Amino acid sequence: MQQIVTGEKTYEFRKYCLQHSIKRIWFYRTAPHSSIEYICEILPAKTRNPGDTALEEDGLGNKEFNTRHKDWEGYDYAYKIISVYKLDKPITLDDLKTIYDIRSAPRGLVYAPSSLTEHVEWQKQSKLR
Repeated sequence: MQQIVTGEKTYEFRKYCLQHSIKRIWFYRTAPHSSIEYICEILPAKTRNPGDTALEEDGLGNKEFNTRHKDWEGYDYAYKIISVYKLDKPITLDDLKTIYDIRSAPRGLVYAPSSLTEHVEWQKQSKLR
């Protein structure tokens, strides 16, 4: 996460394609933090299909994605990070369970419920980049 915050990492790489309507990733930090602390605006996925344009090699992992480095096996989706916000008050796991009806700690891909996305004014949080 720190590499995203500092701008060293310009893309988030995933093994799956997010729904096209997704405009932001809410990052949950595992224990000992156990909270959502950052929200990043993203662009639609870039892929490595034949004929696709390569990523700009301006961030960690971009060259490896482009050259299909063995450590990037299966990471076929790259989401350009266009902004990073830090929540002024992190959303704890207890809050996720009691207020937003998320039954357990988010693992992998979990779409944020509308009760969360409508309640947290992400654009009014601390913009880091």
